[in-house]
Amino acid sequence: MIKLKADLHLHSVLSPCGDLLMTPAEIIKKAKKEKIDVLALTDHNSAENVEVLQYYAEQYNLKIIPAMEAETKEEIHILCYFPDIKSLLNWQEIIYNNLSDQENDEDFFGAQIKCGYDDEYQSKINYLLAASVNLSLEKVVEKVKELGGIAVPSHLDRKHSIISQLGFIPPELSFITVEISKNTEPKSFLRQFPNFNEFQFMQNSDSHYLKEIKAYQNLIVEKFSFSEFKKAVEKKDGRKIELIKT
Repeated sequence: MIKLKADLHLHSVLSPCGDLLMTPAEIIKKAKKEKIDVLALTDHNSAENVEVLQYYAEQYNLKIIPAMEAETKEEIHILCYFPDIKSLLNWQEIIYNNLSDQENDEDFFGAQIKCGYDDEYQSKINYLLAASVNLSLEKVVEKVKELGGIAVPSHLDRKHSIISQLGFIPPELSFITVEISKNTEPKSFLRQFPNFNEFQFMQNSDSHYLKEIKAYQNLIVEKFSFSEFKKAVEKKDGRKIELIKT
């Protein structure tokens, strides 16, 4: 087995909350400086910058997992990971078809910028990406699985989480791994929620600024591949996620 440093939750200029310096090339450069091996760009309800991120990742020999952070009808944030960009873009089409007709208010929410292969601003996305989609939590998980992906509930210790919105995790969803925020100690979280001891924890930077990008976990896998990553999330065959003590 090998250890791969991974940051699997961060936002680019496409997310309305993302800083304007969070372009694909700059994200990759900072990740490389932090000695990150595997990165996942998880913009809100969109994946418009993932192909450009992949382009720069290949230049810097950094591995990418195609991903998105979706917001369900219950206003729950879910990290959605896919085996390839095609599957992710199919998921994006499903998300776009279930967004409201309301357009983004840039003055209130911030700009939603798609970058070109020169890493310059190419266009703006008019959908209101900061809103929930008309898909239930169960339907999101189901659709992600149908596309060959895997879903992980975001930041259980914050708002827009399964805990904040539902107060529990429906057992029929069969989650093995859940995410807690980078500033939350697993032990303190478990003191508050002892019934979550059965889950494997994931921690990411959830970066909105370049200075925040950092790895808080290792993927314990045989090699890099999506199937190995999926096994680590499912904690199968000795694959797992190991938090890095900071």
